[in-house]
Amino acid sequence: MTTEEEMNDIILCIVLPLLLNLIDKWEWFPDPTPLKHLHESQFQILRDLITIDHVEAKQRLKAADVKMVKKEKFSPSLDYTIYVRRRVENVGFMKGHIKSEMSRWLGKYVAKLDKSKFNNQHAAELKTGK
Repeated sequence: MTTEEEMNDIILCIVLPLLLNLIDKWEWFPDPTPLKHLHESQFQILRDLITIDHVEAKQRLKAADVKMVKKEKFSPSLDYTIYVRRRVENVGFMKGHIKSEMSRWLGKYVAKLDKSKFNNQHAAELKTGK
């Protein structure tokens, strides 16, 4: 049976690669995205922070003898088979839940960035709420 810490790491191993893909896409056309206030150099810092956390989560799962395999099917959920210390668990996450987790983690990573490098025009819009 998975512990709460292991389940958090499993969610991280699902969310962080999806977040990396989004950031790669948003870097090319940042204006219509939530990251429009970031400077070009901050995208790489953001990717580095996410990659470090993803690798650490994968290492913790490997040390705990937890493996996850995605079930490929078209449904409103992301389903995985989790092998926990020679036991099998089936876990499913609704896509809405994963999106909210992605948003939460993106906010945490953006909060770690140097705010003095934010683009001035977009940062002013954030302050005024427009």
